[in-house]
Order: sequence, then structure tokens, then C-alpha cells
Amino acid sequence: MKKFLLLLLITVNCKLETVNCFAQSYVRTDTIPVKENSNWLKMPWVGGHNYCQFSDLDINFDGIKDLFVFDRTGHKVTTYINGGTPNTVDYYDSTFKYASKFPHLEDWVLLRDYNCDGKPDIFTYAITVGGIKVWRNTSSGGNLQFTLQTPYVMSNYNPSVANLYCSRVDIPTIDDVDGDGDLDVLTFDFSGLQIEFHINKSKELGYNCDSLIFQLDPNGCWGNFQENMSNCSVYLGSVCRHANPDSSQIEDGKQMSNIEATRERHAGSCSVCIDMDDDGDKEIILGDLSCCGMTLLTNGGTPSSANMIAKDTIFPSNNIPVNILTFPCGYFLDVNNDGNRDLIAAPNAPGISIDNENIWYYENTGTDSTPVFARIKKDLFLEDMIDVGSGADPVFFDFTGDGLTDLLISNYSMNDDSVCSTTSYTYNVKAYQNIGTASSPKFDLVNTDYANLSSQLPSLSGKHLTFGDLDGDAKQDMMIGDYNGFLHYFKNTSVSGPAIFTLTTPNYTDDAGNPIDVGNYATPQLIDADRDGDLDLIIGERAGNLNYYQNIGTPSSPLFDSGVNSLFGGVDVLKPCCTGYSVPFMYDSAGSYRLIVGSEANRNYPEQGSLWYYNNIDGNLAGNFTLVDSLYQNIWEGQRMTVNGKDINSDASMDLVIGNYCGGVALYLGDTNVTGIDESNNETTFDFGIYPNPSSGKFNLSMSQFEDLKMKGIEIYNIYGEKVAVNFQINSSSNFQIDLSAANGIYFCKVGGEKFSVTKKLVILK
Repeated sequence: MKKFLLLLLITVNCKLETVNCFAQSYVRTDTIPVKENSNWLKMPWVGGHNYCQFSDLDINFDGIKDLFVFDRTGHKVTTYINGGTPNTVDYYDSTFKYASKFPHLEDWVLLRDYNCDGKPDIFTYAITVGGIKVWRNTSSGGNLQFTLQTPYVMSNYNPSVANLYCSRVDIPTIDDVDGDGDLDVLTFDFSGLQIEFHINKSKELGYNCDSLIFQLDPNGCWGNFQENMSNCSVYLGSVCRHANPDSSQIEDGKQMSNIEATRERHAGSCSVCIDMDDDGDKEIILGDLSCCGMTLLTNGGTPSSANMIAKDTIFPSNNIPVNILTFPCGYFLDVNNDGNRDLIAAPNAPGISIDNENIWYYENTGTDSTPVFARIKKDLFLEDMIDVGSGADPVFFDFTGDGLTDLLISNYSMNDDSVCSTTSYTYNVKAYQNIGTASSPKFDLVNTDYANLSSQLPSLSGKHLTFGDLDGDAKQDMMIGDYNGFLHYFKNTSVSGPAIFTLTTPNYTDDAGNPIDVGNYATPQLIDADRDGDLDLIIGERAGNLNYYQNIGTPSSPLFDSGVNSLFGGVDVLKPCCTGYSVPFMYDSAGSYRLIVGSEANRNYPEQGSLWYYNNIDGNLAGNFTLVDSLYQNIWEGQRMTVNGKDINSDASMDLVIGNYCGGVALYLGDTNVTGIDESNNETTFDFGIYPNPSSGKFNLSMSQFEDLKMKGIEIYNIYGEKVAVNFQINSSSNFQIDLSAANGIYFCKVGGEKFSVTKKLVILK
């Protein structure tokens, strides 16, 4: 007899019409321990970092600056709360609580206080015009919030006024450059070779520092320097091209023709201004798309009239220079709570830069006004979390054979910059053994190349793993889909104990002898979809649809039908532009199939969906499934979410593990706790009892305070919020008998009146 854990009932508030109040919910958790290399990770389930930008602000209003991290991969926001311990890097993840407080952000984000109210505002890329958008920090009463101040900042270009141009690839400097108390902007001009100085005129015009009024510096390019178009060189003493477009340019004394000076645009630069020598003017640290290092230019001019006179091309030359593949950018903020701002260097080219050991932390060993930087580590925060590079793809599987659920995480790739001038990739599967108990899991990284897959399937990216007994020997075999769209079959050759997988059939074929090929990014799942006793194949792909290969063979000798249904269930998670990256996870819920599909998933465009949830599957494999929700439980963990589930803590609720393209994973524990609901503020004492509970399907309801409560009816829901085919009307009796003999599992019984309802859990055992 199947047993269910009786769950504690807790009070919740919801509208009577909201069926999802009775659905299984998922709670994001960071309490399941994970160990790597004998060290317990501080924040294992954060979700990874790839190409990040850093700013500080007080997120939780405790008077201490916390950390805001914007990842260009999926435009993902991560927030870290600062514990405030002096001289210590002391942060913990608070993304799930605060990330949703930030608005739609793209490409680059800097938090700067432009109106001098002590609350950093948001400066970000304005996608419609190629400029700068500003969100004002309007937080109050402990509530973090932002209000759009302007969709694009304007500047006086003399004589015309237009949007202040900033490329989506560049990161500008937004700082008080001239020392007059308001924020100015340094941004590369349209050529990408020289910097424009947009002076904030708020103070001069009598607006204090509460306005965004900019004017292009009439003196031309800021600092009198110029970047080389094709390499990392920076030339000092350069004449500003737009200031005197007919003159020749001078590069460190070398004449440069007008044609050379005005050739095609240089793509990708970033800058951060720091007064390195406490003389009142700003030096500038530059990073570029084609470079691995950063360059410091020393200002020999004045705050209002910069003139760069020296350069450190291996910055910081006093220590370990920045050497990050590729496009490193700098961020100046106090990381370790010592009152001195430190330096973080991180890459800024999605899909090109390194995606591991990619957050370099330089401690300021000098003072805030005369900083001296010493590198402490290359993996700030990354050392505290699961991160497999790019494209984390997790699956639960008991690979030790001890009855506990283990965790395997494959990746799309990991970019290794051991030699900055070259790019090499690794494609591995990490194995985390469950060293806890059936009810209290703990994971330990025991293998970084599970089943020697890097040797058995060399140079194949995007491995997606699924397991099932394909040869009838009662052992779980492995099928792997790759980014090229093919499948590979691994037989479990273990006699007992841990699984041993041997590649038996690369490029697995259908019944016609043709390799199964879904195009790109094959994400298979083995499951008996038609419930005929053998395993079928459901395969997601880059185009966003699902492919169904029915097994027309036997449980021990599978044969997958070449007459594939490439629009299985009518599922299509394709983005309007081009891709969907569908990842199926079908599972049985109390005798009925449900389907969750991971997708490309961009949080800035929720109308495109994230996790797609379907029912109406059984007996309808040739039809269209019912899309219940394309934003399932409002779960969003980043771009290209992959999803897998299993009850890992023996509480009778399915748990979910979700990967994303930033290379990390998140864990959601299932929670079916539901109790009475009282929407009104009246003092009704209505209650009802269910007996016997658990039952075999027939149970009784007894009600108290029946009279004058304007009762409406009795409704039964399954754990996914779906009303079953029962809707009993309440008559004058206060006792009812209900027959659900055909049901099995956990359900919720709702008894409602005009202004209230009470819901209780019932368990049916078979």
C-alpha cells in the first residue's frame, strides 16, 4: 500500500476563484548543503555567474551597502546582502527576495545617485535609441522600488539636442568627473575610438544635483587620447577628430591620415574613473572587446580639462595584471567592509569571454583616495556556488545505487582562458553524490567527469542526460542528447552497486535505421508516454517544439518509430525571434501525466514564457495538450532553463532542480501545505471535519455553524490546482458522504460560503 506523509496545515490567503491556491507550490531553498573539494559551499544554489557588472546599494535598508550584480547572460539580476563584518567579504544571496524589485534592464547597468538623496538610481542601456535610460530610486518605508525618470537621457551636442549616445556593447563612466557635485557621463563616440565628455549642467543652472541636463564638452574628446582600431594600443596626445575633422591625427607623435582616423567603428569599450593619486582629477581604466588586459591612463590635466600623460598597459603593474578572456571591465566599490573601495574585474562579452574564474577581486591595500590594488582571488562568489561554466543541465539520478537521489550536472561548455590568446572549451558532467539521508539530502562533488564522458563523447557540447531501463535487465541505462541534435545510448554494465555506463550506440537510430536527429540541442526524456509498458522518447530542441518517438518494440528491445510526431502535444515555446530551447520533463501525478517544459526564458519579456506547464496528456498523445501556465509558479532562474524533478527528501512532494545558461542551478522543494482560508475580517467560526482521513475513497464531511452562512458548495482539487469532476451542492444537512473511489493520492476539499472558504487536505490510499 502506497503511503503518504500527512502534512501540517498552515493558513494562507487567496481569492476564492484562484484555483492555484490549492496547487502544489515550490519553495526556493538554499538550505540543502553541497560540498566541493572538501569545502561546504556557502551559497550553492545561487545560479551561476558569467558576464557580470557590479554596483552597490543598501538593498535591505540596514545602513550597509549591499551588492547588485547584473549578468549580461539573460539580463539576470543577482542581489547579495552584506553582513557588514569589518575587513571581511561577508555576503549572502537574497536574489529570490529582491531581484523582482528591479525593472527591465538590458546590456549594461550602473547604479549611481544622480539626485543626491543617498539612494542609488539605475542607469541602463536605452534599447530604442542607443542611449541611456534612467530609473529613479523611489524606495521608502523599507520597500525597494524604482520609477522611470526618463526613457533616454538627452544632451546638447551643439547646436542640436539629441539622446546621449552610448552603445549597447560599451559601458560608460557615470561619475562626478569635473568635481562640481553632479554626475557627468564619459562615453565613447560613434567611432568607438575617442571619449566624449557630457557635462552635467545641473549645478551651473541652479538645480543642485537633482536634474539630468547634459552638454557635450565643446573642447572635444576627453583626455586627448585615442584607442587603436585593431589592437589594444592607446595613443596619447591625440587631436580630437570631431573638434577639428580636417586635421591630421597624432598618435604618440605619429601622423595618422584622415582615412585611418575615420575608418569603421571600433566595437566594445568600457571605462571606470578613479582618482588614483589624490590630486582631484580622474584617471581612467579602460577595457576593450579585443583585449584581455586593462590600461590605466594617468591624468595630468585638471578636473574640468583632462589630459592623459602616462599609461600602464599591464594594469595593475604593481601586482598581478588583469588577464581575462576577453573584454574585462572594472568596478570600484568596497567589497570587504574596510572603508576603502576595492576593484572587481569581470568580462563583458557574452558567449566569447571566459565563463569560469571570471570575477577577479583586487583588494585595496592603500587608501580610498590613493588606492593600491592586490589580487586576492579570481573566483569571487563563484567559489561559493555550483557553477559549470555555461549552460547548466541538471538531472536527479541514483548513480551510486544506494537508494538516495544523487545529482548530475552537465554543461553546454566551459571556456578556459589558460592562454589568453586562445580559446579552449571543456564539456563535462559533474557528479554530486547524496551523502545525506532519505529525508535530509546533502550533496558532495565526487567526480568532475562522470562516466568519462569527455573521452567517450569528446568535443560534444550540450549533453542532456536521461535514464531508463532500455534492455530489460532492471538497471537504468543512459541516453544522451547533444547540441548537434543526435542521441547516444550508454548501457549500464554494472553487476551491482554504482552504475557503469559504456557507450554502446552513438548516433542512435530509429526503426528505419536512420540516426535520430532533431536538428540542434537534443534534450531527450525516456518515459512510457503511452503507458504500454515500454519506454518512449520525448525530445526537445532548439526550435522550441517537442518530438515524440513512440517505442514500437519491446521493453527489452526498443524500436523507435521513424514516423515521428514533431509537434508533440502542440507544444511550442519558440521565441518570436528565432529560438525556444525546449526541455521536456513529463511526470506522473496521482495517475495522470503532467508536463513542464523549460525554454529560452528571458525575464525581461515574460509574455514569451519561462516554464510551460501542461495537462490533458493521457489519451491525447496525438492531440494538443492543455497549456495551463507559461509562467509556471513565476519561476525564472535565467536564460535557457532546464528542469528535472524527483522527491529528494521523502515528503511525498516532488522537488525541482533548475539549470540556466549562467552555469548554475537552483533547487525548489515541493510544498503541498494548504489549510483554511478566511478572506473576510468577520469572526465566523465555521469549520468542518473529514473522516476517515486517510480513506479508501469514501469519506464523510461534518460541518459546524451551518446556518446563516450562505453556503455555496463543496469542491475537490488535486495537488496541481485542477478541479476534479466533482462539485457537490450543500443542502440543509450538515453531514455529507462523498465517494472518490476512483481517485488515489493527495487532494484538497474546499467548502465555501459567500464571504469565506475553508480548505482541508484529504488522503486517499489504495
